[in-house]
Amino acid sequence: MTSSRLTRPLAFGAVALAVLALAVAHARSRLRSRTIFAHRGFANEVPENTVEGVRFAASRADAVEIDVRRCGSGELVCVHDETLERLTGADRRVDETGWETLRELEVADGATVARFEDLLCVVPGDVLLNVELKERGLAADVLEALEDHDGEVLLSSFDADALAEVRARDEAIPLAYVFRTTTPSARAPLETAAALDCVAVHPRADLCFRTVIVPRAHRHGLAVNAWTVDSRLEAALVALVGADGVFVDSSW
Repeated sequence: MTSSRLTRPLAFGAVALAVLALAVAHARSRLRSRTIFAHRGFANEVPENTVEGVRFAASRADAVEIDVRRCGSGELVCVHDETLERLTGADRRVDETGWETLRELEVADGATVARFEDLLCVVPGDVLLNVELKERGLAADVLEALEDHDGEVLLSSFDADALAEVRARDEAIPLAYVFRTTTPSARAPLETAAALDCVAVHPRADLCFRTVIVPRAHRHGLAVNAWTVDSRLEAALVALVGADGVFVDSSW
């Protein structure tokens, strides 16, 4: 009797572990068919948004994501933050710093701040380039810079107005709306994406579990690329709920 009581929970636990193992294996198999985006060029492994980082990422991912904003002298530069402190230690704003100064600032390991055109040169044609617009007023210059780029491009932004500026100039270029919060119904971001004729939405990864964004986006014909996942297991689970792509900081 005592033995039976002890073995039943153990047996149940073994079955549960076996089911979990099968689920994880299935999730990982699903992940292999998903698009892997190197977030800022695998920012955990190489200096983010740099020539060196993008070159590294392009050889290991399906897609490379970079950030673009305008510097003080007007050039398009690849910097995520509004300020340079986290990236380079310099206590100044990007939009108040000219290119001649920016080009001398080291990000890490000898890599320096890059212009948008510098990164375009190192992304091969068979790798999807995801350009995240960090502010408004970039559409004309970004589209002009992309004219000579042979590969597939996806422009994205948290700012719907920045995407609207692009759409007003180019009716065909693929767009994605990025967001970090929404209601359980996920209605608002989907309406925004539809109004901009987007091909994808980029929700924060946990929204794929806490809302109905994935099935609803798919019903609207939108791909779902989730950001930013911290482990292979988390990426696999996001893929399991139906996400089409994942943004990751490491190549694993």
